[in-house]
Amino acid sequence: MDLIGKVKTLESGTVVELLTTEPNSTTDIPEWLEEAGHDLLGIDERDGHWNISLEVN
Repeated sequence: MDLIGKVKTLESGTVVELLTTEPNSTTDIPEWLEEAGHDLLGIDERDGHWNISLEVN
């Protein structure tokens, strides 16, 4: 996943919306965000995919 590399290049306060069809992302990404010190803003399921919103710290 290139999310980790991308987040490292972003300024604090940047909001990212990830669209995914991978069900594991709904557990893996929140776990990584907590470990990395970023904020999970929400997870919404829509039309067979998930929108995961996060804020970079």
